[in-house]
Amino acid sequence: MAYVLDHVRHRVESQSLTRRPMRTGPLSGHIFIHELLQGHEARAYENLRMAPRLFLKLRDVLINKGLMKDTTNLTCTEQLAIFLHALGHGVSNRVLSERFHHSGETISRHFNAVLKAVVSLKREYINLPENDVQVHPHVRHNKIFYPYFKNAVGAIDGTHIPALVRKNKATRYRNRKGWISQNVMAACSFDLQFQYVAVGWEGSTADMRVLRWALESGGFSVPEGKYYLVDSGYANTDKFLAPHRSHRYHLSEFLNLGRGNRYSGPNELFNHRHAQLRNVIERAFGVLKMRFKCLRCTPYYPFRTQTRIALACCVLHNFIRREEGSDILFNMSQDEVDGVGDVRDEIHSDVANEDNVGGAQLRTMITGQLWGGRNVS
Repeated sequence: MAYVLDHVRHRVESQSLTRRPMRTGPLSGHIFIHELLQGHEARAYENLRMAPRLFLKLRDVLINKGLMKDTTNLTCTEQLAIFLHALGHGVSNRVLSERFHHSGETISRHFNAVLKAVVSLKREYINLPENDVQVHPHVRHNKIFYPYFKNAVGAIDGTHIPALVRKNKATRYRNRKGWISQNVMAACSFDLQFQYVAVGWEGSTADMRVLRWALESGGFSVPEGKYYLVDSGYANTDKFLAPHRSHRYHLSEFLNLGRGNRYSGPNELFNHRHAQLRNVIERAFGVLKMRFKCLRCTPYYPFRTQTRIALACCVLHNFIRREEGSDILFNMSQDEVDGVGDVRDEIHSDVANEDNVGGAQLRTMITGQLWGGRNVS
């Protein structure tokens, strides 16, 4: 018996002294990426979530700003490809190691380096509207919105992204639907670009609380005389215009209009137009999550990294929208999306009374204008 054990031990020790490369497939990460960029554009889009020319432009932006450089093991091209593949497919470090033929440590180190680089582009690609912002063409050239919503600069909402947290924090991060998430608040323009993003809030946090923090401590502001469209989960003020309560609001509830089904009154007409215009934030979130699968599945990273990933995805979303205009996913978003699942009816007594009065007056004025002009438009 002792002889057998010694023999086995000798075999194991001999094998351990002979190091063998673990990933020896014929298609290395460098070759794989070269084929993607030189091959059919659809294949590159599937793997990198953007067209090859846009991928190369993003790489050059990061290099020219000194945010990324070649290393001994990986070129900037491969570093960025690994990062985008991870976000686009929501895969683990182990899967990335197998796909790109690098160690887990190498993959992790470069992923975090590129993440830091992309997040640092936030100031350039996520911007609040200027004080002298003009009426957006989407409003200006649409007779069902103009001139009624001429002072609207965008829409605001929150969305939930799956999160992984410690057990002692699970209760705070469990949302109303029962799963663990981070609550992300965003404001977006009518061309689907994010203007402001607040990440990392507990899933149980009310949207109004996140907005209040953004205004008081998060650097968020609204240009004088302008406002954002919000759902009934927010208080109605002169800067955040919400729909009328106790009336139809969701787009799906208005599908039968024109078939003998009419508005019950001015409040319903206002709610329909409001929902049609506010829908831009639902579309923006929809494109974001379709492009980056990592925002739809349980993450593999520490929570701080999870929040930075969410922010990086928003930066990339704006980069693509600004540089490319409309790609496959943006074109798919043209259909109206009904955000019925995220709308809450809550009472917000903590909003200053003068804000409530101003919001009520603004909503009443627009409601009257819409009802008076309904036969014209």
